[in-house]
Amino acid sequence: MDTHSWVLWVGIIAIGLHVMEEYAEGWLAWANQQVGPRFGITFTRTDFFFTAFLLIFYALAGAAIGWWAPAVSLAIPALFIVNAVFLHMLPSLRGDRLTPGTPTAVFIYLPVAAWMFWAAAEDGVLNTGTIVLAFVLGTALMYYPLAIAVLAKKIG
Repeated sequence: MDTHSWVLWVGIIAIGLHVMEEYAEGWLAWANQQVGPRFGITFTRTDFFFTAFLLIFYALAGAAIGWWAPAVSLAIPALFIVNAVFLHMLPSLRGDRLTPGTPTAVFIYLPVAAWMFWAAAEDGVLNTGTIVLAFVLGTALMYYPLAIAVLAKKIG
């Protein structure tokens, strides 16, 4: 039954490529100009790399878990979809340029996410509850750094 869970390991490579692209294209400057003022926060390089580290750690854990807890493992491809759509595609459509990381979000994250969900379906571990929980977890993982930064600012 567990014949396709190896594809979860591909997500780690996708994250690495996406993070490198975002950093090279100036995501920090973009975020501090476009996102930071709305929440009264400033993102640092430490914030960026620590968040990337935690994301890679979670992807490693999810790949190691495999289909034993598919919703947990599929939180990463769910995060890929949320990231691509809500943090890259929509802001790029609203803005005057592509947000840093949009090419890898669209051309790597989305296909890899589709592949991961396909693998889960092929192995018989994908159902509506798993999909919903994966997207709840993936969305929480995507937005927790922002929530922590906003809370830290309010708390002092």
